Amino acid sequence: MATQNTWTRERVNLTADHLKRARRLIATSKVPGRGIEWADTATTGLLLRVGPLGGAWLLKTEARTVRLGDMDALPVPAARAAAQQARLDLRSGRNPRASLEIYAEAIAQTDDVGLSVEAAFPEEVVEQSDEDRRRDGPWQWRDLVDAYLATRLPKLKPGWAEQYEGYLRHPAFERISTWELARLDIDVLEEIRDRIAKANSVSTAARAVNQGKAMLTWAWKYHRRLSRLGKTPWWQGWSIEYAASTRDHEPTLSELGRTLALAERHRVLGTTDQETSAGMLKSLWAVVLTAQRTGALAATRRDRVIPMPGRPGWEVWTWSSGDMKGGKSPRPHALPIPPAALEALSRFDEGEDSEWAFPSRALGKHVTSDGLNQMLYRLQGKAKAGKKDAVTLREVDLFKAHRIRIWTPHDVRRTLGSFLAEEELGGAASAILAHKTGKRDDEDARLEDITRKVYAKAQRLDLKARGMEAWVAAVLDAYAREAAALDRSAARR
Repeated sequence: MATQNTWTRERVNLTADHLKRARRLIATSKVPGRGIEWADTATTGLLLRVGPLGGAWLLKTEARTVRLGDMDALPVPAARAAAQQARLDLRSGRNPRASLEIYAEAIAQTDDVGLSVEAAFPEEVVEQSDEDRRRDGPWQWRDLVDAYLATRLPKLKPGWAEQYEGYLRHPAFERISTWELARLDIDVLEEIRDRIAKANSVSTAARAVNQGKAMLTWAWKYHRRLSRLGKTPWWQGWSIEYAASTRDHEPTLSELGRTLALAERHRVLGTTDQETSAGMLKSLWAVVLTAQRTGALAATRRDRVIPMPGRPGWEVWTWSSGDMKGGKSPRPHALPIPPAALEALSRFDEGEDSEWAFPSRALGKHVTSDGLNQMLYRLQGKAKAGKKDAVTLREVDLFKAHRIRIWTPHDVRRTLGSFLAEEELGGAASAILAHKTGKRDDEDARLEDITRKVYAKAQRLDLKARGMEAWVAAVLDAYAREAAALDRSAARR
């Protein structure tokens, strides 16, 4: 409840009902505290200030506050028009006071907003273009997102960059896309946060909040004139109760095999009629068969694939240190691929002339880790963060229908590690997964010099091959069992 010396402040979509309410409060001496300020959500900076003795329309800008007229002199549409015209006058360096007096008189005589604007503001005003707004301000939310991502994305690895952008372009932010940043407040940001959590997950909302806060802070520190975010970083109070936990989920071989079989049988998923591409299915198979990190795996180049010496029919897939994840000192990596795995993957080759092992539907590009996650999300009957259909009705959850616990590509790495440990091949698992040993030694051998014995020694190819042979055989056996079970189930229907 407002005390005697405080204002009651609310953000509302002002209507004629608010004027009626204000008049009743004044007439019955029930204006709370010092008074009420209603900020219009439809017009930036427009306020209806109601005190014990009367009300007035105000335009509040970063530089100053302008009185537009008495509450009873201007209906809501007229007040909005006055606010817009007064703001344009202020931007042009003109004092809007005289024009506002003429405008109020014209409204009283004609009750016509259009004619009154022409009488009080006769000069033709050129609407600010998108280009002018981005250059001169004030920025809208969409301008901030574009400007921030232009500086941030080049510093991120391609696989993560696409996901990073998706959080800041989540459909829940569309509501404020054209809002000037000065119009934002904690209430609207928390509402958007809650919509993301409901549409996707709390972890997705946490990422959107953290990246949104970083973006607003960047604008406040480096582009204060354009963003006009005010004197204090008030958005630091935008938060969410979430603590990331260490994942320890290990999908079983049966769950992995069943997922592969379902992905092949349900290539049309979600709200689109477009089939999952062959390159995307091939990448899902490759994730399960190799347990490699999706960022590097998705960008595997054909010219980095070589025959494995001493093992006919085998290939060695190689990645440079720049392809690999590994903090400040990532190392090159090579992985032997057994003939059985190559045969399974070859089913998805369509004879395309691409430099990538996993070509995207988009010409000249490869699939992405985000695209792979998106396919898994659709199999689970939901949409990925940042996609237009993220808040639409869900499709059938194939994971739940077929008793598959939710798993991510990274979870396969734990399953492989546990499996090979049971096979007494724990050292092979560590090598396959590119876990660091703390020794550089011959690991620094140049990736390009792949024919030298030192490279094969440094990469422990024979050890990796023993582990890969056992793992691939187990995956293919599980797939065969699960695919046959699905066929039997379909035949009984």
